[in-house]
Amino acid sequence: MNSIKISAPAKVNLFLKVLNRRKDGYHNIITLFERISLADEIEISKIPHGIRFKSDKPITADPKDNLAYKAAESILKYAKAGKGVQVKLKKNIPIAAGLGGGSSDAASTLMGINKLYNLKLGQGVLIKLAKKLGADVPFFILDKPFAIARGIGDRLKVVNSDLVLWHLIVCTGSKISTARIYGMFDASSKCLTGCASDDKISRSLRQKLDFNTVESMLYNDLKEAAVASAPVTGTILERLAYTTGRRAMMSGSGPSVFCLNRSRKEALKAKRKLLTGLPAGNKNGWQVFITKTYN
Repeated sequence: MNSIKISAPAKVNLFLKVLNRRKDGYHNIITLFERISLADEIEISKIPHGIRFKSDKPITADPKDNLAYKAAESILKYAKAGKGVQVKLKKNIPIAAGLGGGSSDAASTLMGINKLYNLKLGQGVLIKLAKKLGADVPFFILDKPFAIARGIGDRLKVVNSDLVLWHLIVCTGSKISTARIYGMFDASSKCLTGCASDDKISRSLRQKLDFNTVESMLYNDLKEAAVASAPVTGTILERLAYTTGRRAMMSGSGPSVFCLNRSRKEALKAKRKLLTGLPAGNKNGWQVFITKTYN
């Protein structure tokens, strides 16, 4: 096998509570991740040495700054493979949208190279490498649809469920810096150095994970800061909730927002309601997706 193709699925945060700011500048959180079917496509090929990286969309000015490149560099160095790879990336997940695209690309690159070169590195080793690349990267190594994450997002517990959710996701294209959103949250919050964990997620997960339970627990501590930074995010949240009759929530630090649906048919209907009568100019730069839980 000289090459391998692998999907890199996106994620949404169904619940996101910021607990406190750490001394290292990061934040401790508790979140419920869900892996979804919107995915980037990665092709990894063997080359004699070095790393070549290509993307169909510009992501970083220097390819070496891309997380997928860093992942390739990390695993080849760790395994002392003495070989090289070419990584070709086709981006379908919006960039810097709160959907974890870069993190998923990194995780998929780790897993792909491990398989391509038959390195036989266990999941524990891959998660260890993933933690050094970014807070969300370890979740994608789990290769499971649902997980609770604590710490900076790297302490994980799989939630076993065969639940399939459908989502209507809207990304406006607004550029929102994660660091800026957390900074705005800190400035407006009393929860800077320590606070009690919100156990809503724990209470909910004692029940069977079903549609009503998940929809009732939708929450994101960073929503107000993101709306203040990009008011269109708030506008879409309100319109999405009003036109669909569903709760609407933001994923990660935004700007992507979503609502849950029970079926693809219901999600398509929600999409039509959302977009009907909306002036074309208001939708400039929008990307609208219908996705489902990626099992």
